[in-house]
Amino acid sequence: MGKKLSLFKTGLKDGYPIGFGYLPLAFTLGIGASNMGLKLPVSIAMSMLSFTGVGQLTAMDLISRGESYVGFFLALLVINLRNIVLSLSMAQKLEPKTSLGKKLVLAMGNTDEIFALTIRREGKLPANYLLGVMTLPYAAWFVGAFVGSVAGDVLPPQITIAMKMALYAMLIASVVPAIKESRPILYVAVISGLLSCVLKWLRPLFTGESGFEKVVSGLLSPSGVLIIGSLVSAGIIGALFPVISRGKEEQE
Repeated sequence: MGKKLSLFKTGLKDGYPIGFGYLPLAFTLGIGASNMGLKLPVSIAMSMLSFTGVGQLTAMDLISRGESYVGFFLALLVINLRNIVLSLSMAQKLEPKTSLGKKLVLAMGNTDEIFALTIRREGKLPANYLLGVMTLPYAAWFVGAFVGSVAGDVLPPQITIAMKMALYAMLIASVVPAIKESRPILYVAVISGLLSCVLKWLRPLFTGESGFEKVVSGLLSPSGVLIIGSLVSAGIIGALFPVISRGKEEQE
């Protein structure tokens, strides 16, 4: 018990900077949810069940557009596919005796920042250490969302409207560092943006009652545009800039 508690405390110490970083982000998302008219319990539930800034931002955008449940699910699935890769990588470093229950909790609390922090730790990753790392960021996510949702109902409309721009600034800020480090990612962002604009402009052309036009209109829904733009742009750039494995690179 003493060792487990010590590992948990070490995780808390390592994870608190991430928690402080999540506070303003969760606060901004909470205000955005309030501006959409979402009740406090709904806003908090969305933040607790969607522990991802970009995913929650996309979810709020799709809700405001009246997207269907199927489109909503598929769009968020595509956006969060990277979390499957992160969790698979983390699972390889977990201690062998980690229970299934703890693995499910760790998968829920795994984010880009938490993964980047913990994956560098030497040796196997103790579950109690990871739980400690995730505790304060998750708590900060809850506190930020709660305060933001309450503030959205109290602050003057001029301030809350201005805060809407912070959501898009947050999205841009999450992409810019990756773009600076990788030219292919820049190409993916540009192609995806252009495709999204083109597909959005095409949708008004398919508003008839024929079966074909209904299918095309469904594909060009907000979630459909997001999915098509992401997959097509990533496929094109993946084909033009294939990743060469380290083993193959050494052989050459």
